[in-house]
Amino acid sequence: MPSNVTLRFSSVEQLFASRNRKVAVVHPSQWGKAMVMVLVLVAVGFIISSMVWAWSNLQQTNLNYQISQAQETQKQYLELNRKLHIELSNLTSISRLEKLAVEKFGMAPPLPCQVVQLP
Repeated sequence: MPSNVTLRFSSVEQLFASRNRKVAVVHPSQWGKAMVMVLVLVAVGFIISSMVWAWSNLQQTNLNYQISQAQETQKQYLELNRKLHIELSNLTSISRLEKLAVEKFGMAPPLPCQVVQLP
């Protein structure tokens, strides 16, 4: 058993001793670097275009919401305008004004001597 232990220690020593050896570093080729750059640029382009698409979609949604609100407000104003026109025509009707003049203000039709004819 002890010989086994020394064998293991010697292999560990060789492992640590191999740190001082010069190991040839394999550099990636120029094509590999170019492919990585192309992939990075494609990924960045995809991310940027996705962000632009999401922003434009959000803007479209916000504008559609604003248009919907404006149309609802327009409907309310058109209904109010219609009601006000009806009220105006009721308030300025000749029959109502004549009735109001007689009942509330005690007016009567003018006598012939009160009418002045203009040339």
